Amino acid sequence: MENHYVPIMLNCSGRRCIVIGGGKVAERKIEALAGSGALLTIISPEVTENLLHMVHRGEAEWRKKPYLQGDLEGAFLVYAATDSPEVNEQVIAEAQQRNILVNRADAPSTGDFITPSSLRRGKLTIAVSASGASPGFAKQVMEQMRANYGEEYEIYLDFLQQFREVIQLEVEDRRDRKYLLDRVLEMDVLIQIREKRFHSWSQEEMVKWITVNREG
Repeated sequence: MENHYVPIMLNCSGRRCIVIGGGKVAERKIEALAGSGALLTIISPEVTENLLHMVHRGEAEWRKKPYLQGDLEGAFLVYAATDSPEVNEQVIAEAQQRNILVNRADAPSTGDFITPSSLRRGKLTIAVSASGASPGFAKQVMEQMRANYGEEYEIYLDFLQQFREVIQLEVEDRRDRKYLLDRVLEMDVLIQIREKRFHSWSQEEMVKWITVNREG
């Protein structure tokens, strides 16, 4: 039976994530980790201009050297993204010996995970993968997602999170909480945001809404 990948969302905040390689492929891997709170380290004799800018901004550390055995010590996650299959194989071997999650860019099936195409709209993350069968098809699906989920979802998710926090603070009964959270989703807030009619709600407005809807 063919294996399938298990979708997960990793918390990389404060954890060492190492990318071996400094080219365009490595750049894509680093960009996927940017903003995650990970401690990013690039190990490569050379890096792209974009990666160099990230280093200068303090977003990543650059060890200007070839990969050597032992460089993965302390890593939580590793990408083998050089243009040398031999080096990538060495990275895979060390990572697996150390029980470190590893992805090999030139042979994804030999690693522990693959990186799906992803779309971020604030707190909303949509990931699409065809399990390596057709990256082109996964890209087509992702383009559809980009068209369907615009920047308005960033504002919407912030609103939903704030409302959820107020409901949790004001309402003790779990069934009442669920009822109110479902009612919030029925509101036309997303339409208001798209039509630029939305205004941010204060905590007092949310508490008043909760009171009215609990009574109803």
